[in-house]
Amino acid sequence: MPKKPDERIEPAKQMYLDGMKLIDIAKQLDLPEGTVRRWKSTHKWDSERSDKKDANVRKKRGGQPGNKNATGPPRNQHARKHGLFSKWLPEEINEIIGEIPENPLDILWHNIQLQYANIIHSQQILYVKDKDDKTEETTFSGEKGEGYEIQQAWDKQAGNMSALSRSMKTLMSMIKEYDELLHKNWDTASEIQKAQLAQIQAQTDKLTGNNAEIEDLEETDDMIYGEDNKEKNDTV
Repeated sequence: MPKKPDERIEPAKQMYLDGMKLIDIAKQLDLPEGTVRRWKSTHKWDSERSDKKDANVRKKRGGQPGNKNATGPPRNQHARKHGLFSKWLPEEINEIIGEIPENPLDILWHNIQLQYANIIHSQQILYVKDKDDKTEETTFSGEKGEGYEIQQAWDKQAGNMSALSRSMKTLMSMIKEYDELLHKNWDTASEIQKAQLAQIQAQTDKLTGNNAEIEDLEETDDMIYGEDNKEKNDTV
């Protein structure tokens, strides 16, 4: 039997619609702020807070009222709750599927964020301090002696640059796909989805050095993550 949604989602949503900040909601409900932020994104609280009528923005699980497709095709949420998924998949996997957005743009955006975060995180792991920064590892040890593998700084740097190049190529391909998909659905895309494109393009320009004329990202960051995210970053 699929796991029931957390009972605190609705109270948290109502607090948000009443104007409370995510950090205050988290404190009041004794939750991590990241959990409340995920609920806000997954259940699209912003669309209700701004009273938008766009069907893509205000999509609810189970279909919109009056929508003839409310029962859904076999592969959507209906199948997750009542069909193949709920019958064979573990509850943990079903719960993850329940949190995955149905909008292709949102799915692609999450993957772009993950790829970009991995690239940034990798810089700490792949960092080469200087030309004398070599790595020596023991490959075997026994009665006849020991074997070593030595990586000189230039070898590590070359490998790191190659890995970064491949990762950036994947990221840029995903951004291009997001751009094309967004413009194909421009009339139905939300303002947040449009702002996300400008934000990630500016961020990758910074990473690649093509940031000669990058606009101020505060406005797009606030639109995507909310004012409380800005306050949190200012305190770090």
